[in-house]
Amino acid sequence: MEHVERYLQTFTTLQADGLERLAGIFAADARFKDPFNDVRGLVAITRVFAHMFATTQHSRFMIVDHALAGDVLFIRWDYHFQTLKGEAWEIPGTSVVRFNAAGLAVEHVDYW
Repeated sequence: MEHVERYLQTFTTLQADGLERLAGIFAADARFKDPFNDVRGLVAITRVFAHMFATTQHSRFMIVDHALAGDVLFIRWDYHFQTLKGEAWEIPGTSVVRFNAAGLAVEHVDYW
């Protein structure tokens, strides 16, 4: 369960100047998919989050609930941010994350 807590903690505290922390939760060849992206590899995943921080302000994920079933973690979250013009947004979503034996995410798929 330590890997689950590390994963959740990373996302709730992630900032633009700390994206190197993603290497501690994703396998090198992990897949990340959301409505805008479908990428593979840590470098590409890091680029997705760098772009998110570059195009928003005050971005943060708040975990609403989570459940673990075997090697799959289900996360309900709310994403709060402001546009570069200052408009506040909140997007609710769900992530399905699959872990390898080492406790690193090999797939993270967002639904929102």
